[in-house]
This record gives sequence, C-alpha cells and structure tokens, in this order.
Amino acid sequence: MTGSQAHYRAFELNWRSHGLAIPELPGCSVDALAGADPLIAIEPEEPNCWPQLEPGPHDTPFLQMARGDLRLTVDDIGCFRITGGERIAWHRLHSGVSDQDISTFLLGSAVGALLIQRGILVLHGNALEKDGKAIVCMGHSGAGKSTLAYALMQQGWRLLADDLVAVSTDGLVLPGIPRIKLWHDAAKAFGLDPDCLPPIRQGMHKYLLMGEALQRAPQSVRLQAMYLIHQHRPDAADPDAGQITRITSQKTAALRLRNQAFRPRFVRGLGQEGPNFMALAMLQQRVPMATLPLPQGIAAMQSWLQEQDLLMAAELVTP
Repeated sequence: MTGSQAHYRAFELNWRSHGLAIPELPGCSVDALAGADPLIAIEPEEPNCWPQLEPGPHDTPFLQMARGDLRLTVDDIGCFRITGGERIAWHRLHSGVSDQDISTFLLGSAVGALLIQRGILVLHGNALEKDGKAIVCMGHSGAGKSTLAYALMQQGWRLLADDLVAVSTDGLVLPGIPRIKLWHDAAKAFGLDPDCLPPIRQGMHKYLLMGEALQRAPQSVRLQAMYLIHQHRPDAADPDAGQITRITSQKTAALRLRNQAFRPRFVRGLGQEGPNFMALAMLQQRVPMATLPLPQGIAAMQSWLQEQDLLMAAELVTP
C-alpha cells in the first residue's frame, strides 16, 4: 500500500500508518480520529537520516536507547525507530521482506517501546474479558498463553490484548492488539486449518487469528485477577499440585510481576524505571495474583477450564 494511509484505534490511541497495512489492528475512519486523543504516526524512513545516539549502558549491537528514542534492528528484516511516544519509523532491509514481517516486529517491540515511552505499564501476556471484568495470563515464551486465550474464547471470553497488555494507572486493561498466534499443532487441535490462516512470518509454522475469527472486547475493562501459567503433570503424591494457588507473599508477588514486565531492558534504557516500579507496586496491591496449572493437552485443558471461575479464583483460593 505504498503511498497510502490507513487509520487504526488501539490502546486508546489513534494510529496513522503510511505505506504499510496492519490488518491486525482495528481500523477506524478519519472522522473517528477527530477527538482529543493523540495520533501516533507509523511511517517508512531511511535510517541514514537518524541522528546518532551516545552509547548507553543498556544498549546491545541491535538496540540503542536514550530517553525518548529507541532504535531496533532485526536481523535480515528491518530497522525501527520509536521517538517521544508519538512516532514509529520503519525501514525494510531488502525487497524480500514482506509487509507481514515488518508488521510482526512493529506490533511487538516497536509498539511496546512506544507505550513504555508514554509511561504506560506494559505486561507480557494476554488479557481477556468476561462479564465486564478482565484477567491477565502471563508466562514465559512457550508456556501456552495464546493456546489458553483461544481455549477461553471458546468458553465465552473476549480478547482484550495479545502479547502487549497495557494497564492504566487506575487499573484498567486497555484494548490492545486483537489477535492470537497459534502454532501449527495447536491450530489443528482446535479444529482449524493452518493452510487457511496467514503465517505470522514467512517460513514460520505459527499462524494468526484475527478479525472475524475472534471475539474482541473493544472497551477498557477493570483488571480482576492475574495468573502465572505453567504446564501441570498429574502427581499422585501431591493431588493439590494441580490447584490454582494464590501468591500471598508480597515479596514473591513483586518479583514475579516484575519478571512479567514487557522488555525490562527497554524500561531501563528509556529511563522509565521509576514510573514502571511504582505502577507495578500499585497493581500488585490492587489485584490478586495466582498460579494457574494448565493440564497438558488441549482437550484436557478445555475440560479443566470449564470447572474454573477465573474471575474469582485468584481471590478466593487459599495458599
């Protein structure tokens, strides 16, 4: 779509993309952008016009940061510059890089960096809504966050955000990127045809579910509970090992929650450690956190989830 513009609405921010279609983001009309909310520009730009940054203590060979300015290079894909919480510039490294390749990294690290620049708390997880309340499910890469999210959507939950979960200062989860990313085997286990789904990147057997394939929550929702997910194997010696367990130790909860912040290196390099620490502390005090032991296998997980009340479980379970 070189030369054209598209407008989107996500994280309670207005976005204008020039030269790049981003189908994962909810579209909106130009008239809908007439309010007071800020407009974020997403534009192609040659990196040779970017001013040089002084080396910082949190930089890497592919990442340079200063307050209000972050540069990211993704090997064989592209370069991104995020400035002032207002603009994302991107550059395709060669003609073989698809729009989807650019979009995948833009909607991850680049948008996450922009939200951090704006002082917004960003967690690495998925957020879902039911009955006007939200839960956030967090865990390491490969823990099954997206599989869990899609399983919950089969049981009446609506997706608020994938990967980047933005939480406001008053404890609301902002509606983010409405998509789910499923590996080939998970898609087939849910009865989906991977051949009919777009891959998240060229050559990867991981696929996007978006648009009409998902039930989406379009409004900010109060956060009711936070869960740290892990795979559970039945243990006859400890029948309680598969139970939801609330984390009551303030020290443990604080450490666990800090570990789930999105890109802690970005937070440090962008000079947002103080605000981020305060936001995490407030969230920890307001919202209960528990471990969520997921049974192995999608069928077993779906059956187990039908017996849980995740809106209340984190608050009601005893440690």
